[in-house]
Amino acid sequence: MKTLFSRLWGGRASSTAEATQSKDLKGGDLAWIDEFWSRAGAYIFSRELDQVLILPPNRVYRTNETGIQLINLLKEGHSILELPFPSEQARDDTARFFGDLAALYRGDIPVNGTLSSRPYDFAFTRLPVLAELAVTYRCNNACRFCYAGCGIESYGHVEAEHPEKTTEDYKKIIDIFADEAQVPFFSFTGGEPSLRGDLEDLIAYAASRRLVTNLVTNGTLITEDRARSLKAAGLGSAQVSVEGPNAALHDSLVGRKGAFIETLRGIAALQKAGIPTQTNTTINRENLPAVPAMPAFLASLGIQRFAMNLFIPTIPGPMADRLFIPYEEIGPVVDRLMKEARLLGLTFFWYSPTPFCTYNPIARGQGNKSCAALDGLLSVAPDGSVLPCSSWDEPVGNLLAEPFRDIWLGPKSRYFKEKHFAPEPCKTCTSFVACQGACPLYWRYTKTCPAGSDSAGPGSEEKQKKAAPQLTERSLL
Repeated sequence: MKTLFSRLWGGRASSTAEATQSKDLKGGDLAWIDEFWSRAGAYIFSRELDQVLILPPNRVYRTNETGIQLINLLKEGHSILELPFPSEQARDDTARFFGDLAALYRGDIPVNGTLSSRPYDFAFTRLPVLAELAVTYRCNNACRFCYAGCGIESYGHVEAEHPEKTTEDYKKIIDIFADEAQVPFFSFTGGEPSLRGDLEDLIAYAASRRLVTNLVTNGTLITEDRARSLKAAGLGSAQVSVEGPNAALHDSLVGRKGAFIETLRGIAALQKAGIPTQTNTTINRENLPAVPAMPAFLASLGIQRFAMNLFIPTIPGPMADRLFIPYEEIGPVVDRLMKEARLLGLTFFWYSPTPFCTYNPIARGQGNKSCAALDGLLSVAPDGSVLPCSSWDEPVGNLLAEPFRDIWLGPKSRYFKEKHFAPEPCKTCTSFVACQGACPLYWRYTKTCPAGSDSAGPGSEEKQKKAAPQLTERSLL
């Protein structure tokens, strides 16, 4: 597969020196690299095991041994000026490498020739890229589309299946994230994770293990005091669920009157505390007409980054049927959201995988959105169970009872890594390695298979061209 560019993060300020170096680096001063690293180094993660670099948000690049060594030297506190370059060529190569890395970090297209293409395969990474830990399935809302069946009415059922664990148990899981899974950051999810009184303790512990944390929340319980407490504990960012631009729609979908106002207060509190905050909206049949109005509404709240995903039913039934939207309808909606976001100067993330024969995200500059279940994603339920993803409640093991490697590399996980879940028609498509058949839960619900044909772009002849890479990319989200 051709490794591809996508502008998933942008708007980062760059110094004049850095921007100049990005254009013409031969014989240039390298001092700008130290300045760039002082600002960006905390957000660039390198992993020697599979020679990957991970850039926000969840952008994965393969690099070579030299690239890893250069990154590690800077991570250890050395200056680029300390390096005894054996030749001017080595110096120029290093400048070009960091010039392209800086461009990728900013969301620009590299111009120095170190980013190249190689055929993508299912072994692009050996360990997860990101993780999520559901610390509870309790929730003060009762969203009609909830993947976990959380909420006031159903909590007893899901709690019986995945009971919460102790603070110390979750610290053990955080240790596994840091030491064995080697992920750079993870999200606290639920349920509503802010219901846990030990959330700040867990955030602080993760920070002590040099892990960056994100909080996925409905925002309703985030007061100004709680936001300051989360910030003091070391929370890196927050994602708040907003399901519509008005109270009637939002409250209807989350199952509780008054939730909309509480959510907006929570967003304001997080912003006031200095916690980078974005939103997510689950697109479904009920809020679909209001979705085009969301970018302007979110901009009015001071939101700079927002995400959306497609509702995928996990439990068949009348409610799922009423909210379901087929893949064939979502493409024009996403395209319009991209356009509105550009006009408003916002950054938009589309989260959901779609079959390329219906909607190709790579061709639209969004990056690869293939299913990350037990591939790039490590998803953990409240009892320590490892799930394919938070929506797929069929555990493949438990981190509190089994070694991580046995779970991650075991036969149940390989089933997902090797994409055996994909519909048979997808497996013979020339775009399969990139597309991977989209979301298996979608096909399980619809009991259908993709009806389209081969798609242009990643399935084209250009896809097959090979190049020796210095940096190659895969996008997960």
